[in-house]
Amino acid sequence: MNDFNIVTITKENISIFKECFYRNGSKKNNEVIEWQFLKNPINKQYVDIAIDIKNNQTAAIYAIFPIKFKIKNSVLIGSQSLDTITDIDYRGKGLFINLAKDVYEKASQNDVKLVYGFPNGNSIYGFQKKLAWEVLDPVPFLIKPFRTSYFTNKISWLSWLPNINLVRSNNKVNDNYRVESKNEFPLAVNEVWTKFSKTINVAVNRDKEYLDWRYINKPLEDYKIVHAYNEENKYIGFVVFAVKSKHGGKIGYIMELVYNTDYKDAGEFLLKHATNQINQSKADCVLSWCLEHSPNYEAYKAQKFYNMPEKFRPIELHFGARSFDDNLYDVINKRENWYLSYSDSDTV
Repeated sequence: MNDFNIVTITKENISIFKECFYRNGSKKNNEVIEWQFLKNPINKQYVDIAIDIKNNQTAAIYAIFPIKFKIKNSVLIGSQSLDTITDIDYRGKGLFINLAKDVYEKASQNDVKLVYGFPNGNSIYGFQKKLAWEVLDPVPFLIKPFRTSYFTNKISWLSWLPNINLVRSNNKVNDNYRVESKNEFPLAVNEVWTKFSKTINVAVNRDKEYLDWRYINKPLEDYKIVHAYNEENKYIGFVVFAVKSKHGGKIGYIMELVYNTDYKDAGEFLLKHATNQINQSKADCVLSWCLEHSPNYEAYKAQKFYNMPEKFRPIELHFGARSFDDNLYDVINKRENWYLSYSDSDTV
């Protein structure tokens, strides 16, 4: 590593971060980079950028960003791994592993308890074998199909089938709740998250601070946020969704579904409202991430979301984590302790 100068990310050097990805076929946006690494709620940087001293060129980047986690009954600091790249001219030199180990050491010294993420098929081996990640596969894709073309276009021998609309919007009113579409989160969302997460052992702490950063402050996004209230005007929960043209179709995403679990039909009510809105936008299907032990899993099943077969998954992703604290190893390294949603994805 003597041939490289290691620097962290700052507002002044975002351009070298962005340009490295651009040279290697991946587009990044300055505003999103700044939001992710310089404006997140923890406001600490764990990003190593290796610059070739001789050629003054960015050779590799390894980045994690810190975030508050609920781990059992405590709120601690964890981190997510993302934006890892080695320039094509510098591969095979061990930069990825060396940078990651250095970043992990700095994070651990600052009481960061874990790192997690979703490595692709090309990088999962390095994370597991060389960085001691526990693989917690599979990523829990759920799908609610709207139109048959999403499937038939991916299977050549079914391509002759007509495109059939599989569902109809259901606008039946539930008199127990009212909805309000509003791109802000009330303070009461903290109480709802506490109730919802009571049985969750490991998850990003989805409090108001996090939700504002993730869904209100993120640049260049158009998330829809719908809130539910009961007859007494008590705040019950919310759903966040988006519709994007991706993966050869028009895809709806349920980003987050959180509600007071004392109101067991609230999740299904919110989910039905979101899927109706997505269907009306002529989407081909709706995707979600939801582990089978999650508090909202039964709501997805009631609304006819199905486990997504591997062959239909838009990209190869893996789910894994590494504990930096030996006392938390058994908690963090068990899939059944985790809660995930598309909030955890950096690509939607």
